[in-house]
Amino acid sequence: MIGWGNDGCVLDGKYLHMRCCAHIINLIVCEGLREAHDSIVSICNAVKYVKPTPVRYEKLKECATKEKIESKSLVFLDMPTRWNSTHLMLEAALKYQKAFA
Repeated sequence: MIGWGNDGCVLDGKYLHMRCCAHIINLIVCEGLREAHDSIVSICNAVKYVKPTPVRYEKLKECATKEKIESKSLVFLDMPTRWNSTHLMLEAALKYQKAFA
């Protein structure tokens, strides 16, 4: 075949595709997130319940104050295309774990 070298590489290996480190890390993290999918969905559902209405959001703040949770950041939803936003969402939700209980 035209373009195949003696070593079996197309165009003598001049155009090999190498994944970048960030892409590999993203694949690893996404696989790990699949393992925790049910827990992540539960947290997303809790945040979705609280966020849309000011009354529920204020109630969460009251519960946080009652539980002596001192955090300036409140809970927020992640963006499925950005795994680091899932990490940030889980980190914030962890701080408010007692308030959600």
